[in-house]
Amino acid sequence: MAKSLAIASLQILSVLLLASLAQSRTSVTHLTVYEHEVRSGAGQSAFLVAGLRNVTWSFSQFGSVYVADNILTQSASIKSQLVGRLQGIGAVVSLDGTTIQVLASIHFTTGEYSGSTVELKGISSADVNQTAIVGGTNRFVYATGYTTVQPVTVAPDLVVARWDLYIRQDIPEDFADTAAR
Repeated sequence: MAKSLAIASLQILSVLLLASLAQSRTSVTHLTVYEHEVRSGAGQSAFLVAGLRNVTWSFSQFGSVYVADNILTQSASIKSQLVGRLQGIGAVVSLDGTTIQVLASIHFTTGEYSGSTVELKGISSADVNQTAIVGGTNRFVYATGYTTVQPVTVAPDLVVARWDLYIRQDIPEDFADTAAR
């Protein structure tokens, strides 16, 4: 009796799972953008805002917190087509200064995805070059996925990085917002 009840329960769960999968549309998008982070001087886009007392704050000092409003372009050249901005907060979270906790939004300001965002959360270090995509807006509503980050230029006052975004959306068929379709 208990065995047949368990089998019936599994069959019902299987039907419900299949029904829920049939009621959504999956979309996968791969985008590449280049981030330009200027850490000092004219055009500075990343600023240290907090840190430990009696310690010089820096982008590699444990406990340092910074905010960024970095330009995103189509290629590694700052003169290439503007795509949007990466806006967020970073905190150096490892004692050796090599790991940063990242909470950021990629805000598209031009082109097909103008007005849309992709929301990011994760850590960045020499060993981990992926960040989770935890949401999005407009064209990227219901977004999940991940990003990979590869440094292109690393200098004391400038970092240029290539971001590859792998965005998955499972949009319910009854979702009324046409911007996401």
